[in-house]
Amino acid sequence: MLLSLAISLIALVGRPSAQPSDSLRPDQDIRFVAMRHAGDVRGCYEREGLRRNPSLQGTLEVSLTVLPTGAVDAVTVDSTHFDGAGAAEVVSCIRTLTRHWRFERGPFGVETLVFPFRLVPHKDDEPLARWQAGG
Repeated sequence: MLLSLAISLIALVGRPSAQPSDSLRPDQDIRFVAMRHAGDVRGCYEREGLRRNPSLQGTLEVSLTVLPTGAVDAVTVDSTHFDGAGAAEVVSCIRTLTRHWRFERGPFGVETLVFPFRLVPHKDDEPLARWQAGG
């Protein structure tokens, strides 16, 4: 079975810390990290979700708290628009995966990055890989 993953990637950057920062993390760095790990996200969806439920689809909003060192300190996943058999396993896999993402170290404050991932199964009449950046 050939499957693909459409990822709508929007990085919303907010700073929950009251400490001033010299700059915000560049969008290019954020997108690079997300796209570098897109195959891993797809793997979670295919392995943990589609094997249990071939019609599982929806949107997950993954919020990462990133420290100035580039390490991810905390991960939350909003799965309100992603449910059914296999959904909890996909959420758990993506939560574990994203906890190990690393961003560029720099003069940044603590930031919260939000990644909405649109997860859909591949249809036979669609191209094998479908990637959407920016919504």
